[in-house]
Amino acid sequence: MGCRSATVGVPLLAALVLFAGCSGGREAKSAAREQSHIKTLAVLYGTYVGSHRGQLPPNEAAFKQYVQASSAQSRGGVTVADPQSIFVSERDAQPYVILYGDAARRAPSGGPAGAPVVIYEQVGVDGMRFVASNMGAVEEVDQARFKQLVSQQR
Repeated sequence: MGCRSATVGVPLLAALVLFAGCSGGREAKSAAREQSHIKTLAVLYGTYVGSHRGQLPPNEAAFKQYVQASSAQSRGGVTVADPQSIFVSERDAQPYVILYGDAARRAPSGGPAGAPVVIYEQVGVDGMRFVASNMGAVEEVDQARFKQLVSQQR
């Protein structure tokens, strides 16, 4: 009888290890997304809009100037140590695509947190890209979803 209970326990133990490994993968992906430069940019984009009475950044120079000024202080709970580095994806080593002015106003809703996508990776990794809204929300999407979110912007 002792051997029988041990053999029942082995599959149960294997299932628990497998489940823990799967949830750990989701947690790692979530942590990567939250610690990504795109998250920082999205939060700063949103604080720009908030501090400019709802106006979107008109161009790259204005947004970069705002980010540079933000590096000296905390904005939206974000402190930027190296303002230039956050404009490049750590995953694909390409500059993020950031929508400004009219292009951002034309972006369709339905992205992260239901808001328009205003920042995204050029290439991404393994067919997946991070996209972000000015609400500070970030999602990792496949190519089909990416096309839905940005097809009208290009």
